[in-house]
Amino acid sequence: MDQNLTPDRRGFVLGGLAAAGAAGLAAATAGRADAQPRAGGTLPNLYPTWNARLFRLFQKHENAHVAAFLPRIRALGGTPRPRPNFKGLEQPDVVAFATIAQVLENTGTGAYNGVAPVVFSRQVLAFAASVALIEARHSGWINTLFNDPHTQNVFGEEQDFERALTIQEIVDLASPFIQDLNGGPPLTFNATPSRANDIAILNFALALEYLEQEFYNINVPKFYPQPAGTGTGGG
Repeated sequence: MDQNLTPDRRGFVLGGLAAAGAAGLAAATAGRADAQPRAGGTLPNLYPTWNARLFRLFQKHENAHVAAFLPRIRALGGTPRPRPNFKGLEQPDVVAFATIAQVLENTGTGAYNGVAPVVFSRQVLAFAASVALIEARHSGWINTLFNDPHTQNVFGEEQDFERALTIQEIVDLASPFIQDLNGGPPLTFNATPSRANDIAILNFALALEYLEQEFYNINVPKFYPQPAGTGTGGG
């Protein structure tokens, strides 16, 4: 991927968050029109233990998504993209982790809405919709956790109808965390529906799923480790 892409405002913020660490978190978010004070190392806990339980479920879901993409791409005659090489995914504290999670989940929700009109196969569309609805459930909960409208999108806009993100917006939002594509295809697809284009769409979405998967696999065990000998834990 071209690392010299000009990022939009939120992409710039994400790049700052990825590089700044805890000391730079407040400064990096200060210029956002929708920013809320998020300094410190604690999160609201709407119900006891549920932050831990739900972020562990986010991790489980994203791992399941990646596993489901691979055979579907192969069934269409395509080759799944290799996992990109990522950067800056480990977060310094739980507030930074949840802040990035909010952006990634809202990006995913808008991204699937953006690809839907050019999906050729009804089966692929149904699969993408099933993933999109889980992303939307994630983003609604984490928006509420931060006292934002549950239908707020990645740009801080409260919505009656989900805004479809463009390819460029999605790439700008993800690019601060992508070192390179590891030899995989470009992050794009065609505006004209076709069977071949469905493979490009799925590989495009797979890059985002790899990103979310790795983000949660790195950070959830760090901030919400499973207590030894149990399947549950505190919030």
